[in-house]
Amino acid sequence: MKSRFPNSIVLNKTRSDVEQLTEEHQPQKHRNPPNTPMHGEQPTPNNLESILGIYHKQQFTGRLDVEVSPGQQWSLYLTLGRFSWATGGIHPTRRWRRQMIRNDLLSSASKVRLRQNDRFECWDYQVLTLLAQRRIANGEQVIAVIRGTVTEVLFEILQATQLATLSQVAARSPDKGGESNPSNSNESEEIIKIVPALGVRPSNTDTGILPRNWTLEIQPALDMTQKVWEHWAKSGLALCSPNLAPVLTQQEKLQEKTSAQVYKHLVELVNGKRTLQDLAVLTKKDLLSLTRSLLPYLRAHYIGLVEIADLPQPNLNIANAARPAAEKPLSPEQDLVVCVDDSPQVCQMMEELLTSAGYKCITVQQAVEALPIILKSKPALIFLDLMMPIASGYEICTQIRRVSLLKETPVIILTGNDGIVDRVRAKIVGATDFLAKPIDSEKVLGVLRKHTKTANMVES
Repeated sequence: MKSRFPNSIVLNKTRSDVEQLTEEHQPQKHRNPPNTPMHGEQPTPNNLESILGIYHKQQFTGRLDVEVSPGQQWSLYLTLGRFSWATGGIHPTRRWRRQMIRNDLLSSASKVRLRQNDRFECWDYQVLTLLAQRRIANGEQVIAVIRGTVTEVLFEILQATQLATLSQVAARSPDKGGESNPSNSNESEEIIKIVPALGVRPSNTDTGILPRNWTLEIQPALDMTQKVWEHWAKSGLALCSPNLAPVLTQQEKLQEKTSAQVYKHLVELVNGKRTLQDLAVLTKKDLLSLTRSLLPYLRAHYIGLVEIADLPQPNLNIANAARPAAEKPLSPEQDLVVCVDDSPQVCQMMEELLTSAGYKCITVQQAVEALPIILKSKPALIFLDLMMPIASGYEICTQIRRVSLLKETPVIILTGNDGIVDRVRAKIVGATDFLAKPIDSEKVLGVLRKHTKTANMVES
């Protein structure tokens, strides 16, 4: 992972120089748009709103390939001059997963298998249309997914455009000695390039033609994104991409400066593997509120921001998704996992991880409810938080081992304190294994493979 710390540049300012420059150097709108651009041609104005206005006026249907220097690319799909889909950027799979979670569709979407005769450009859009066709997703959910996806992509394009503009301004400005750089003053580089592909749709199958009222007007979508961007920039975050992931950089100092509860919460959430966008969905907060809550720790450099890779694309192919014929179906007990943790965020993360990996999952946040639920469900494995109010993980594990039916059930202790004393005590009370927080998906799945019989899990 390549480390970035944009907070050291921008986050210490309430109204940064970047924000002022952003307002001063907005590209001018083109008042007289030209005729309809054809396949491979680009309209004249160098401004996203003006260019999209042309396509809206001419009721363009097709794909717009957007490139912002240096080499950042997205695709916008229009149907009769309205947004029908958007994709591209560095995290298309993370973006899709966020929209599925936000609209309660992830579990259903993870089970979708694409037909062999389906013809489509965008697998994520194809999954959405299948969910709509099968009446798993209603009209409100479909529109919400499209709006959320388009807004995220437009925000990325807008931020990239603004930063590219500022970069040009800085390159043309005089150096510290008061002299301009002649090599940068000849002509302005093209900041945004849009190339149309007439008639190209995100899906060409029978499910891919959604009703017109399931598309978005261009101008309201742009206006909404512009407002989001303005609030983001005014908070001193103009240089901070929401696709960066917060990571603990000075954990000991953070522990000294925060309460035990706040520290535990941050350790569970901030692990360098979830972007700011991901965390906003996980905590059910809007992106700006979530990022603002982290600002004090970013400014103090207790938390940094790093670039991370996209998640792997989910396995949606029928042939590859099929299990071998010799494999026996799993019984309900074999693939059921119980997670006992007083943190709602940990429970949600574990549930999403386990269900996407092919397991059934029951989460329990109240320690006193743990044993009755475990006795009733007879899980294949139990994840157990060490530090909980009323009853600790040690006490619950001791109670579990007193039940004859549960003596061989794997119990995995979860804790933010990965010390030798805790490990020894966990073994004494009968714990099978030990996992340190923050939650690491690969380690969790590794423990599941080690201690359960479930096979052929698909990581997401």
